[in-house]
Amino acid sequence: MNEYDSLNENEKINLLASVATLYYEREMTQSEIAERLFTSRSKISRLLKEAREKKIVEIIIKEPWERMLEIENEFLTRFKLKDIRVLNTRGIPYIETLKKLGEIAAYYIDGVMNKNIILGMSWGNTIYHTVNSLKTNKNIPITVVQIMGAALKDKPEIDGIDLAKRFASVYGGKYHYIYAPLFVKDKSMRDSLIQDPYISDTLSLAKKSTVVLTSVGSVDSTISNQAWNNYISSYTQYTLQSNGAVGHIGGHFYDIEGKEVDAQLDDNIIGIDLKDFQKVPNVICIAGSAEKGAAILGAIRGGYIDTLIIDDTAALKVLQIDNQK
Repeated sequence: MNEYDSLNENEKINLLASVATLYYEREMTQSEIAERLFTSRSKISRLLKEAREKKIVEIIIKEPWERMLEIENEFLTRFKLKDIRVLNTRGIPYIETLKKLGEIAAYYIDGVMNKNIILGMSWGNTIYHTVNSLKTNKNIPITVVQIMGAALKDKPEIDGIDLAKRFASVYGGKYHYIYAPLFVKDKSMRDSLIQDPYISDTLSLAKKSTVVLTSVGSVDSTISNQAWNNYISSYTQYTLQSNGAVGHIGGHFYDIEGKEVDAQLDDNIIGIDLKDFQKVPNVICIAGSAEKGAAILGAIRGGYIDTLIIDDTAALKVLQIDNQK
């Protein structure tokens, strides 16, 4: 074993294959293999790494869903994204698509969760399905924090407070919530609320998030959503549409180029600012349906998201709109 460098190529390949067989097929530990071959554990570790690099060993992870790899590569080539997952829906109903996207997101998130991460969270159906799908054997000191106030008082199970608490409990971490609505009556009420020490401290923590888990909403679906109707007047609806708003993230609206649309809503929002999303190292956005295509594209162009987990209908719509530029 100490004469490895003097072996010819065929002898090296045979040795690497033998070590890999003992480790992966016979399930021997690296220490046991080292003892059998009269070498060190660290040398066995290096040989196993080399076996993977030389494709003598290929590790295939079979995920329980089908991805559209060609579309994923197109997104990574075309846009500034860290990562992407595109679900092949094969025509399944939308509610099933949401569940599948939640499973993919939960699997992805568990892979990036490390100790001392500050995870900022929004709320809604997509985030609900993601939290429901979380499974882990990790017990790590993460901190989960709401990035915006609540709005769905009739559905507490998909609102921020409950979701943040449940996410944190899966990993044995801590959570901080914003006990305030997303939108308040006017600026003076907002200014008063964000001066509250607890809300102020929570928002400050949210701005320090290292990972943010969110979705995006389309303008049309938001206007027709009863939960938002309490906060968006008909005049505001007109202002948003006439100024070219296509979507929102964290309650902030933007156009197809990702530029913020001023509808005077920001004066009433309890949450982090739109520019704060651009500062987070990894904003993970989960969204489904062609209806959200423009909202997703605007968020990408604005630099508000880094990792994208979407379905094929949304992905194809994004590419179609982007081709029209």
